[in-house]
Amino acid sequence: MTKQIIGKRLTAIFAIALLSCSLWAKGELSPEEIDKTFTYEGNDLGLTLSDNNAAFKCWAPLAKSVKVLLFKDSSNLTKPAKSLKMTKDAANGAIWSASADCTGFKYYQYEIANPGKKSRVCDIWAKAASPESVATQITDINSDSTAIPEGLKYDTSWGTKESYYNPFGNSGKTAKSYTDAIIYEMHIRDWSNVEVSDSLGKFNIIADGEKIIAHLKDLGVTHVQILPSFEYAEKITNKLYNWGYNPYNYNVPEGRYVTAGYTEGTQAVHDMRYMIGKLHENGIAVIMDVVYNHTAGTGDSSIYDLTIPQYFYRMKDAETYSNGSGCGNEVATNHAMVRRFIVDSVRHWMLDYHVNGFRFDLMGLHERDTMKEVYKACHEIDPNVMVYGEPWTGGKSMVKSGVAKSTVDLITEDIEENVNGVGCFNDDFRDAVKGSVFNPTEGGFVQGNYGGIMKIIAGLTGSVRGRGGFTKKIGRSINYVECHDNHTLFDKLAITAIGKNTTGDIFEQLSPEQLELVKKQDKLSAAFIYLAQGTPFINGGQEFLRSKKGNHNSYIAPDAVNGIDISFAEKYSDVYNTYKALIAFRKANSKDFGANESAAAEVLSPGLVKYTTGKFTVYFNANDDAKDINESGKQIVINETNGTYSTAANGRIAKVAGKGFVIIEK
Repeated sequence: MTKQIIGKRLTAIFAIALLSCSLWAKGELSPEEIDKTFTYEGNDLGLTLSDNNAAFKCWAPLAKSVKVLLFKDSSNLTKPAKSLKMTKDAANGAIWSASADCTGFKYYQYEIANPGKKSRVCDIWAKAASPESVATQITDINSDSTAIPEGLKYDTSWGTKESYYNPFGNSGKTAKSYTDAIIYEMHIRDWSNVEVSDSLGKFNIIADGEKIIAHLKDLGVTHVQILPSFEYAEKITNKLYNWGYNPYNYNVPEGRYVTAGYTEGTQAVHDMRYMIGKLHENGIAVIMDVVYNHTAGTGDSSIYDLTIPQYFYRMKDAETYSNGSGCGNEVATNHAMVRRFIVDSVRHWMLDYHVNGFRFDLMGLHERDTMKEVYKACHEIDPNVMVYGEPWTGGKSMVKSGVAKSTVDLITEDIEENVNGVGCFNDDFRDAVKGSVFNPTEGGFVQGNYGGIMKIIAGLTGSVRGRGGFTKKIGRSINYVECHDNHTLFDKLAITAIGKNTTGDIFEQLSPEQLELVKKQDKLSAAFIYLAQGTPFINGGQEFLRSKKGNHNSYIAPDAVNGIDISFAEKYSDVYNTYKALIAFRKANSKDFGANESAAAEVLSPGLVKYTTGKFTVYFNANDDAKDINESGKQIVINETNGTYSTAANGRIAKVAGKGFVIIEK
């Protein structure tokens, strides 16, 4: 490079720096200007420890000054014992650095002087934090013994790709399709109550829960999808029920789920790792429900706003946050360092906790390019990682090129053809099976409303393009009829049977005949989910008629509404055993029930569908009365007494029962 070229380059850089400093001083840098000038690609943001020497690196492009405040322990985080002045990087004016021997110090905060405001804040790149994320713990969670649980069979070290573990596909060594998964959604508090009746939810209760683990294994679950378990905004002392869709700190575990009375951030790391490790020991992979689309608050209620004001959020104007989440704000995943933060975050959960997949809340608020980077980063660690989410927003959004069902394939269009890619929930199939989630009394196919029959056909055959679907890869359709949102399947079916929206004890409001009808409809719904091509998903308790007393939005409802009554598995054992047998049958015949591109379905008459896949033919009958089919073959008998299935002798199958299904092997 000639001296003239070098001189011109330095002049241009100096001019940009002067402009940036001018805007910076006024606090007027736009996100686009920040991305153009201050994007940082180093992997050392936050804390780097070498013995007792700590190197602190903070990305704060709007700051006029930054200090590190050091504390001796977590008992007093109001008065620092020492402060360190951070130095702004000459090459990248957004990077502030300091280092010190931290012997005798256990926590730190940043004191950031942004235009017009000085704030003390937990490091957003922290991996361990004091309760409530008031301050960041000075530790390496992958070498600190207090963060590492003992006695685990597989998860014995963390932090590297080599130590990562996934029971689904032998940590990436055996290729798996999403369609091989049996996903089961659960909430830590709901299921902790199965073991300890008055529990507010603990990682360790799930880990050591004999009833819980036994139930999951008996049913045949391969993956549990756990509702959000990173740090919530509500204080630990707040005992009220919460699903956790109110993020405060994305990279540390929620304190209310940690052993009571804890004071050190490493204990939260320890307990969450222990839970994941115990699930792994029992052959169950763990999917984390992540809410990168919004935070619980903004301004002083957001550690991200306190660090880089308004950069982490889409803004309509200088004062107004875009609200595509319906929760007051939406995270600006189009901004370069926000996107980088999310990619780093999912890598952190995989490498440092051995999380095996991610369910993205309101994935429609994320750009396809963001999800592409997320998937590539996860796939590089584990080709069998599961990444999927909701292909919609929670309201009108400023997002451009957001993820939708019709565009989900574009996320992996430049990756090799055989990757699983990013999946999404198939609400078309859901509503066609059981009826609208927004109109409680409107039924679907199983209740006798056949208006969505073509969506039933599309769903059965994998929701692929050309057959009324949206994807070229069958496993990207997450097939479900119940999740934590909206009515439980039982409540929905019961309300349509009763004929009016209702709350309270739904069982008491059903006649014996109506209850039997609902049970048949529930089993028929299960048959659609487990026999269709695609990836099956159920909500915990769906398999034994879980009710939320008609509450369609129970995110802050009490335990009396949300709690799990596992005795229902025996009380309604015919329903439970139908689910169990269908799961076992699907697993044993995964080539025909999963990703079979040759599967076909047709309507024989109103309410009667014929479905062929491989060597099997299935008839679904949503009519009240039996229908003639006059088919020959070996019937697969679902044993509702013990949850097994068997193959009958070759013969003639004349009928399919009302509100029933028949599986025939040719």
